[in-house]
Amino acid sequence: MKLQEIEAEVVGFSRERDWDQFHNPKDLALAVSIEAAELLEIFQWKNDALSQQEVNHAVSEIADVAQYLILLCRKLDTDLETVIMSKLAANKARFPVEESRGKAKSKSMGAD
Repeated sequence: MKLQEIEAEVVGFSRERDWDQFHNPKDLALAVSIEAAELLEIFQWKNDALSQQEVNHAVSEIADVAQYLILLCRKLDTDLETVIMSKLAANKARFPVEESRGKAKSKSMGAD
């Protein structure tokens, strides 16, 4: 399934339940953050591999984050594919391979 089809499914799911009335940009951004925190919590205090149950939980939280991002992009009159590709292009310029390969930080690091 392509991203456009997934977006249509997510938006349709929300519309069928009349949830759009609750989906303003602020609350969607909060939801992204909350779901991302739930994802992060799975990894808290872990030094070794995740169990299959933990992996399944992580995948579920990833899906929640992605769905809220899709809805937030829609409210901001953009689409997720466009913003990802735009940011990727900016990051390619910001972090040239020759300066960034194998480094956790690059001299290009700074404010977004």
